[in-house]
Amino acid sequence: MPFKFLSSRKPPGSSSTAASVEIALLGGTQTTLVLLEKIMDSFPLPFVKGLAGAGVEVIKIARIIESNKKECEELQKRSVALLVVILDSLKGKQEHEIPDDLKQGVERLMRNFLDVIAELRVVERRSSKGSLTELSCSILYHHDNAKALKGCIAKLDWAMQEFQVTSKVDSSLNDLRRHEELLRGQAQLQHQVQQGHDELRQGQARILDAVQDKANNPMLPELPSTQLPADPRIFGRDEYINTAVVLLISKPNTHMVILGPGGMGKTSAALKIVHDSRVIVQFEDNVLWVPCEQATSVPLLLEVVAKAIQLPASSSPDRLKEIVNKLKTSLALVLLLDNFETPWDIPGKQSDIGAVLACLAQIRHLQFSLAIFTCPS
Repeated sequence: MPFKFLSSRKPPGSSSTAASVEIALLGGTQTTLVLLEKIMDSFPLPFVKGLAGAGVEVIKIARIIESNKKECEELQKRSVALLVVILDSLKGKQEHEIPDDLKQGVERLMRNFLDVIAELRVVERRSSKGSLTELSCSILYHHDNAKALKGCIAKLDWAMQEFQVTSKVDSSLNDLRRHEELLRGQAQLQHQVQQGHDELRQGQARILDAVQDKANNPMLPELPSTQLPADPRIFGRDEYINTAVVLLISKPNTHMVILGPGGMGKTSAALKIVHDSRVIVQFEDNVLWVPCEQATSVPLLLEVVAKAIQLPASSSPDRLKEIVNKLKTSLALVLLLDNFETPWDIPGKQSDIGAVLACLAQIRHLQFSLAIFTCPS
């Protein structure tokens, strides 16, 4: 059950004196002691338990002092008020969560309570009324006891104010830390928002670049595979194929054309030539298959060749130059252009197609360069 202040006046520590503080003692000082002791037993912090025990001891001694009742009651109120403030400020906290300055404040309070206990022991002895002599001493020491008790009250008042100042400083520091954490969180959020804006602008720029690239470079159709077909099975023409193989492997910069009507096996003969074991030994994997059945324009023919030599797709006006430069850096190879009648028969473009062939034929530094054209006669 929490304590509360019953007065409408200022709470403890708000003025130089705590005489105006009134605390509900919940039915009397004995009830207050029982509650404090229960709270003290359940409190998880050992050093706070010790402090609360010292405060309870002050209350117990003040209750049994037979003289100066007014000062003793005030001292009990101060002790209860101080313990309530301390326990309330530390409730729910683990020891590692309490700042060092607050722990030091608790240690100072402990020393104050111990000093008060020592002073009260003296007052208790002087105020005992067990005999006439002791009664006389009690009367004689009444003024000294009052002075000592007021000093104890002042000591607890000062301890109350000092602890509350420490608590307020700690609270302010916590508020400052929370404010700093909030500022860091805001800065991180602003950074993330800025990153999002930057990424959005970059995405927009990429989209605009892609749109511009499509405008400048119209999309090319899907090109056929340039993977070399398998070795076909054919009958006859052994002498013709052998002659072509010998010519291919023995004469540098050889150009060969296979002519004939559709269905005569021109493509099969060309594939049989490049799959011959002697060609494979000579050129290894450097036989490039260029299917031309979709090369219905000069740019498409160039793209098919570019795909065969593993250049990325492009509509560059310097495409032929790029192809020639790539071939000049290649090893000896065989370039097999199948169904070449498709680009060759483009109306009005034979001179352009011939120019492409002429550029390919000028790559003389290669050990072997063969163009096999399979087209109708």
